[in-house]
Amino acid sequence: MKINIQITKQTATYPVIIGQGTMSTINAVVEKMQPSAAFVITDSHVAPLYLATLIQKLDRLKLPVHWYVFPAGEINKNLSTVQKIYLELVKKVVDRSGLIINLGGGVTTDLGGFTAATYLRSIPYINIPTSFEAMVDAAIGGKVGVDFNDLKNYVGLFYHPQAVIIDIDTLQTLSKRAFLQGFAEVIKHGLILDRPYFQLVTSKKPLDFTPRQLEKIVSGSIRLKAAIIKTDPQETKGKRKLLNFGHTIGHAVESLSLQTRKPLFHGEAVAVGMVAEAKISELLGMIDNQEFQIIEKSINKADLPIRANNDSKRAIWQLIKTDKKNSGGKINWTLLQRIGKAVYNQPVADQLVNKAIDFIKG
Repeated sequence: MKINIQITKQTATYPVIIGQGTMSTINAVVEKMQPSAAFVITDSHVAPLYLATLIQKLDRLKLPVHWYVFPAGEINKNLSTVQKIYLELVKKVVDRSGLIINLGGGVTTDLGGFTAATYLRSIPYINIPTSFEAMVDAAIGGKVGVDFNDLKNYVGLFYHPQAVIIDIDTLQTLSKRAFLQGFAEVIKHGLILDRPYFQLVTSKKPLDFTPRQLEKIVSGSIRLKAAIIKTDPQETKGKRKLLNFGHTIGHAVESLSLQTRKPLFHGEAVAVGMVAEAKISELLGMIDNQEFQIIEKSINKADLPIRANNDSKRAIWQLIKTDKKNSGGKINWTLLQRIGKAVYNQPVADQLVNKAIDFIKG
């Protein structure tokens, strides 16, 4: 299956190839681009699984192939890691005709995309996402960046890939927890945009979907997200803010967890954030308690967390107020009018936010 994405009339169309065994298409994609060299960025978890296979395929193209493996984990998605990759790119004499290939999950596609966007004032890149979260969200849309101190994705820009290759077979090597966290973004897409899609993705436990059904879910999320991004490529008109549902409180919860011995995955934190922000929607009378219960139970059914018991309210508030999505000192909330429809730039009294934070803290 192939989905062609064109964000604006000025940007080139790029393919998103989805299926089982699609990593084998990498040579055909790269050959069309005719790069001077290929440079693979991956992490220490993914490298033992797929790096050798990818390099073996690329070697058939008779072009220089280099790679860099960074220590896995969100804690390493920072400017220090980017600097180390820059040094390796310079050492290998990768020029502006070179190509970066990001092989891994959301941390890798964010980090690698940022590196590609900023090295030599930008060189092309391809994403090969190997986590479910990256397949349905991080690898698509052109948001690239790194964390700064404890601030999630605080340094970044918009820079789209030349292609995205999604091989459903790579999901077989994910841990259960890593796989499940990706469903938070899938559920979010249904909640904000498409009630039938929400019903589809919550009709079973995530592990009960077949590979063919997962292809359908991945393509569904990509189509929904691409349609939103096309209307607001750089989040300047507003509609792209719909995709931030669950992320204002979710990013705060995630950032705090990174300071502990048991950090949350991004999707786990977003799941907690969605419960909190759905609760705000209920407190404002935008959705009723029945719909809130459906949302909370669906997230729980997906084996995602719905509470953040270890975070102090004060710490959550401090991070919410520094959220990069805020404007003029005001917190811009994306909330639900109903399952399948969200609205953005909603004002919320601090008292209601406090109630929602109290709720997720149990």
